[in-house]
Amino acid sequence: MRRVRLVLSALLALVACPALAEIAPETRWSGPSKVSMDVVFPGDGYHATWDLYRCDCGDLLVHSELSESGNVEKGETLLVEGRAILYRGFPRHEAEYGASLDAPALMMQLAAQLLERLEPGGPSKVSGQVEREVTERKQHILLDTGTAVGTFQAPWKAAGMLAPGEDDQRRFDIRFDFSVVTGLGAQQASMRLKGKADYANAEFPVPATEPLERWNLAWRDSEDPAKEQAADLENLQQLRKLLSTKN
Repeated sequence: MRRVRLVLSALLALVACPALAEIAPETRWSGPSKVSMDVVFPGDGYHATWDLYRCDCGDLLVHSELSESGNVEKGETLLVEGRAILYRGFPRHEAEYGASLDAPALMMQLAAQLLERLEPGGPSKVSGQVEREVTERKQHILLDTGTAVGTFQAPWKAAGMLAPGEDDQRRFDIRFDFSVVTGLGAQQASMRLKGKADYANAEFPVPATEPLERWNLAWRDSEDPAKEQAADLENLQQLRKLLSTKN
């Protein structure tokens, strides 16, 4: 009977502590297939929730929920071949929020850079919950999306929790302290970045057969040579094909 109890205890331990899926050691924090992140900005209570999906084809999809002073804007933005921007939602600020990926892209870059400093070994090194902290007095944080840039001047500080999630996920909760130069001089500020990154090959939510009529279309370059022909296309697959051949 004692032996049976020991076997049952071992089985229960295995159920309670499932094995972690293995992430390749060369994987960097900037390489997930999906990221879900909440960002609380300093000042007037602006809060953003973003879900970013990376397609094997190179496209990026962002689900956005933006909240300020009780007003909430929701929408989706899809960057196709790095050139065309499909967007929908954002009922009150469609053109401002929908036609640009700059805000979520800058914040995703910031999170990746902070995670690299908190755990330089990458996500594969996080096998249990850990608390990390880093203070930088000389090196600035430089962000660049190709259409927007951002800088956080040193000194700055990041402190956060890193932990495994389900399967190939890694969770993070980071407080980022930095300074902002105003007319009154340097002012201290902070923001919180909390979320999870999935390093498995997640399925892209938008199928290639997605009708373009369900989206608004904008261009990163207003003089893009594919702009005129795109007006006659019916679905996402056709748009990808056009952009891959029309330079």
